[in-house]
Amino acid sequence: MLRLALLTPNVLAANMIEHLVNESGVFKLILKGAPIPSTQHIFRTLSVHEPEVILVDLKDWDSIANLVKELKKRKIGGVLVGFKSSWNRLEQLTFEEAGIVDLLRDPFTAAELEAIAYEGIHRDRPVGNQNILAFLPAKAGGGCSTVALNTAGALVNSLDKKVLLMESDTRSGVLSILLNLEDRVGLREALELAAEMTPVQWQQHCAEVSGVHVLLANPARRGPLPMWTDYYQLLFFLQKQYDYILVDLPEVINAATAEIVRTARGVLIVCEPELPSLKLAKQRCAELESCEISRDNIHIVVNRWEHTRITVEDVEKVVERPVFATVPNDYTHVKNAVLKSRLVSPNSPFAKGCAALARKLGGLPETRAERLKFALLQSLGRIASH
Repeated sequence: MLRLALLTPNVLAANMIEHLVNESGVFKLILKGAPIPSTQHIFRTLSVHEPEVILVDLKDWDSIANLVKELKKRKIGGVLVGFKSSWNRLEQLTFEEAGIVDLLRDPFTAAELEAIAYEGIHRDRPVGNQNILAFLPAKAGGGCSTVALNTAGALVNSLDKKVLLMESDTRSGVLSILLNLEDRVGLREALELAAEMTPVQWQQHCAEVSGVHVLLANPARRGPLPMWTDYYQLLFFLQKQYDYILVDLPEVINAATAEIVRTARGVLIVCEPELPSLKLAKQRCAELESCEISRDNIHIVVNRWEHTRITVEDVEKVVERPVFATVPNDYTHVKNAVLKSRLVSPNSPFAKGCAALARKLGGLPETRAERLKFALLQSLGRIASH
């Protein structure tokens, strides 16, 4: 939940807002300043709890103006949100100059408070890691988790990056089974603790596999459904600890996981070279664009690729966008890796495909072999179409 501090001279208003905040399930009240306490007490509390939102009563501006200006000057806490029954344009400009851009008309609802907090947080306190990448299956069973895991491994072992792989499918996530790491604390516990997580506590939540840090969903562990606030706070905490954060998503985006795809630099839709999977990949693209994800940030990755089954051009006609990468069909090596609960052998065609994908995600040029291979696939496609 988002940590919220409330500052108002009106005790009755504070009690009503406290009830509204507690009922919302989105906010946790860490300071109820009613009547408004001393400046020293306010700053001490804010420095300890670091709220994402500071809600300020603007009814008597003259009495609160200096405190608001000091909050802006010290850069303590999160987004300043003011509330008042009404204001004119001159008052609005005065509030904005003091650092209060977000305004609510009093009385307000929990939904209105959440909406304005969402906008303010993503504007003023965005997650800054530019290498958050989301892997989204076109349909279940297409090998998306295996591709995400081995691409993470390639980023670590071939490119020497510090990488976290986060599994966000709380209902059907399979990484804990694939890696034989069941019955561990993982995603649910990390999300619940995200607002107050410490580096020491974090080490207790993630596992390590071949150098990759893995945060497992463990579907057997039941718990409340995550909210967007949980993912925001977890990513905000983790953003400076890793060079790359890869997220293995379920095929359907919900209100919580939408936070991940909106934050991600790229969303990779993993499909198979067969018509149902490709049609669903096209549908996933449309769903992502409806979540205001830029078309340029959505990429198609074809897993289990065999050039004899379908051409790159045919894939691109169905999904109506270019293929970003292909990963070869390599059943034997992938099966052996699953049986031994480890990454796929680095010398296998599958692992080399994931390594090529990792290089592309890292902004590195393709190797000569990769360049020739993809050019050959495109040539075969043109030949087959004539």
